[in-house]
Amino acid sequence: MILCAGEALIDMLPRQTALGEATFMPCTGGAALNMAVALARLDTPVSLFTGLSTDMFGNQLRATLAAAGVGDRAATSDRPTTLAFVELVDGSARYAFFDENTAGRMLTADDLPALDDVQAVALGGISLAVEPCADAFETLCTRAAPDKLVMIDPNIRPLFISDEARYRARLTRMMAVADIVKLSDEDLDWWNGGDIDALLASGPKMLVMTKGPEGAVAIRASGMVSVPATRVDVVDTIGAGDTFNAGFMAGLSDANALSKAALATLSDDTLGNALTLGVQAAGITVSRAGANPPHRSEL
Repeated sequence: MILCAGEALIDMLPRQTALGEATFMPCTGGAALNMAVALARLDTPVSLFTGLSTDMFGNQLRATLAAAGVGDRAATSDRPTTLAFVELVDGSARYAFFDENTAGRMLTADDLPALDDVQAVALGGISLAVEPCADAFETLCTRAAPDKLVMIDPNIRPLFISDEARYRARLTRMMAVADIVKLSDEDLDWWNGGDIDALLASGPKMLVMTKGPEGAVAIRASGMVSVPATRVDVVDTIGAGDTFNAGFMAGLSDANALSKAALATLSDDTLGNALTLGVQAAGITVSRAGANPPHRSEL
């Protein structure tokens, strides 16, 4: 079973009323929730650890998880739900977050779940950039690293980082014990100017990088495996990276490779299959509005 850990929030997506007036529609979102739902739709056992509110938006998030078949390991509080107002610019999403004192933001290490039945932990999103929840997720990473497969996708959003030095220090510690670090090419440029060798030397066993229309690549000490992108008409990119992560991890699960030992001996063909599943799933997501990952039957 894969445990996704990070934010679950409400994306306020831009829409128009019947009279043509601008409005917003509340849709479930957040990196960890999107990935968990995508994994469940790909028939991969998954649970979600996050902070959920008892408010109306928290109930909406729970309903989405239940409908997808995602296991609920959330910490519940009466704090509000994080809201992310979305602006679409040429099909790409820009966000304005309302996150102070929310149920997800205020998580601490005391809220962390047990890991007895967990094979892999996937962490990431804006939750790694804000405190105190970022410290809780670092603790989860540290606890999982000795015997669980650990994947990190920081999904770097520079405008959301208030203390860059603390953020970089935290991510450096987490990457040092991770098995897989996933970054977009833009993330890697921001992180260290695109230096792949330096990132791998810092600790992770594998770097998985998405490159938009150029596909995706996995790089490890034994070499590199790349796959092309799926050609689609892009509606928007909301949830694309999260869906790729789910497809990739589902591919590892399909190959019984959700362990440190299995990852170390993974063949190039199996790794390529996992990358391809990630690219195909993400391609379907970007071809329709919002974070709406595909079911296995659509692939």
